[in-house]
Amino acid sequence: MALALVGEKIDRNRFTGEKIENSTFFNCDFSGADLSGTEFIGCQFYDRESQKGCNFSRAMLKDAIFKSCDLSMADFRNASALGIEIRHCRAQGADFRGASFMNMITTRTWFCSAYITNTNLSYANFSKVVLEKCELWENRWMGAQVLGATFSGSDLSGGEFSTFD
Repeated sequence: MALALVGEKIDRNRFTGEKIENSTFFNCDFSGADLSGTEFIGCQFYDRESQKGCNFSRAMLKDAIFKSCDLSMADFRNASALGIEIRHCRAQGADFRGASFMNMITTRTWFCSAYITNTNLSYANFSKVVLEKCELWENRWMGAQVLGATFSGSDLSGGEFSTFD
């Protein structure tokens, strides 16, 4: 399925579990959408002309897959992203503040799951995000904001870290 959407508010269940390839979503609002199990391959979510990304705030991104996508300047604030895969993507300036990559079992017991690999995360905001025991290898982290974030037990091997805040 190849689409070209501009400025659309995406309905809650429009793409749940779908496979979407080589599509463009410019200035689209996915806030609150259920994208559980949805697979995006070769999609553009960043409009270079307006320099705006898409809004995924409060979206359900459980087991969602983004491969070879441009997620630059995307807003992932407060998204539920357990098991998300972001591979071979661009995500410069993306905002992950408040995004949850964890499954709370009790107040003191949880596990995290995320696969963010081979991705450009330059200037992305991960402030106070918990990404423990996750696959985070071969990413570019230049200028990324990580104040208060937790990466314990995660694989950050092969990453580029300069001006890492």
